[in-house]
Amino acid sequence: MKPTIVYWTGSGNTQMIADAILEAVESLGYQAENHYVSDITADDVKDADFFYLGCPAMSGEDVEEYEFRPFLDDLKPSLVDKKVVLFGSYDWGDGEWMDNWTKEMTEAGANVVGKFQIQWEPSDEQLETVKSEVLKQLS
Repeated sequence: MKPTIVYWTGSGNTQMIADAILEAVESLGYQAENHYVSDITADDVKDADFFYLGCPAMSGEDVEEYEFRPFLDDLKPSLVDKKVVLFGSYDWGDGEWMDNWTKEMTEAGANVVGKFQIQWEPSDEQLETVKSEVLKQLS
């Protein structure tokens, strides 16, 4: 299995979740790294068979529009029948962006097998829960 982690962060909260995911992935012996979305292209990661995609909620209950959205749109054809876990943080509202994003990925043909949405900065306990869930997803 080739898990790949790609994220965008504004405040650092989503990166904290990405780091927890990476720690869990590596603890299972997989080679992986966190990819900040502006440092790669969809072509760079299209051959992965398990994706962790992270982006916080932005205005309009959507993913970030200037870097993450173009990457995501380019990646969508490569997500058909692939396992995907979505993650990110949000400040206000009830996390509607995650429901919208999950629907979008499912309609694109991805097999969304999990999601992590954390309001504000993740606590140590929340990050441990993320790690535990990742271990289940990859085992």
